[in-house]
Amino acid sequence: MSGHMPGSRTPPEVQGTPDTGQPWCGFTQAWRLGFREVYTVWLPRGRTEVTDIAIGRWQTWARWLGSAYGPGLLTIVVLAAGAAPSFTADNAGLLILLGTINGGMFAAAVLSWKYALLRAHTLDELLEPCGNRDDLVRMITTALRHRYQASLPLAFALMPWIGFGLADDRWLSSATGLLLLVNATWSLMLLGNVSYWLIVPPLLVIRLRSTRELRLRWNDPARTAGIRTLSEGYAFPAVFLALAAFAVTVPGAVFDDPLFGRLLPYLYLWLVTLSLWVAVASQLSIYAIVRRYRLRVLDELAADGRLLLAEGQAAALPATVKQDSDLDAVLTVYGSVAGAPGLPYGTALVVQYVAAVVGSIVAFLLQ
Repeated sequence: MSGHMPGSRTPPEVQGTPDTGQPWCGFTQAWRLGFREVYTVWLPRGRTEVTDIAIGRWQTWARWLGSAYGPGLLTIVVLAAGAAPSFTADNAGLLILLGTINGGMFAAAVLSWKYALLRAHTLDELLEPCGNRDDLVRMITTALRHRYQASLPLAFALMPWIGFGLADDRWLSSATGLLLLVNATWSLMLLGNVSYWLIVPPLLVIRLRSTRELRLRWNDPARTAGIRTLSEGYAFPAVFLALAAFAVTVPGAVFDDPLFGRLLPYLYLWLVTLSLWVAVASQLSIYAIVRRYRLRVLDELAADGRLLLAEGQAAALPATVKQDSDLDAVLTVYGSVAGAPGLPYGTALVVQYVAAVVGSIVAFLLQ
């Protein structure tokens, strides 16, 4: 299994169906496959199981630091040994910065996939009654294939070369410029893979809006374990992306580098756009699913007409309540469902997200 590139395997068939009496675990299987095949997870971890404490192995540190800092450190050694006149301390600092960004992307990818995989059973439970559950999780296994997963990293890798080539920039005629661009290309390829896996999963949540068979808590659907996994799993990456967009504006004032300066506006705009996509597309879809479910339950509670009253009949309401012994219980349930939240987290995270996005925009405009 370790002798081939990630994404090259045919996804296994989903195990466990209602006919066999086994619990369905299709999402867990699809996400476990992704944990072993996604490039930015495979590079630092290899194909170790999620339960393995990979950080305690020297091989993991070698893969992680080598993939993150290796290209930059090799470039510094080559340029310093060759005494390249155009190579400066700012160039070395930029290479170390790129290595740190690479390491951060690896860590974020591993932690995000591990977070979801450790809670994947809640999504199995959420999707189990759905007639199209296998089609839903097939989005993940299909997206793992090379021709899809490698497309965005390759596109990101080509963009700076095409841009500088069309600009006929003399800066690229030096060894320093070329090697810095190679390092930026590697970082952009990693960013492309991370971005790809921030674009694809929200599409799954959008598709969930079309199904009416999700297994939710009828009195508090937003706090269903599977809904919490989806909502929190997308909310925190959106916040970190907004913070990353703010972070990339800071080095722009420190490193007066032609490469970094030209890529900075595009990188910033991409991170902000990606953050808004992850946050808005996923959270609005989850909110719509929860709201639709709550309204369906409320309509069923009011289906017998006891909660319907014309405005002119309002004076008869006290007598109606006293005469109907079951109405108190119905009203209690109705109030519980009607007062349930639309999303599993409070407004604090929303405020933090908005503050991060606004702060990054202000910092970018000030530059």
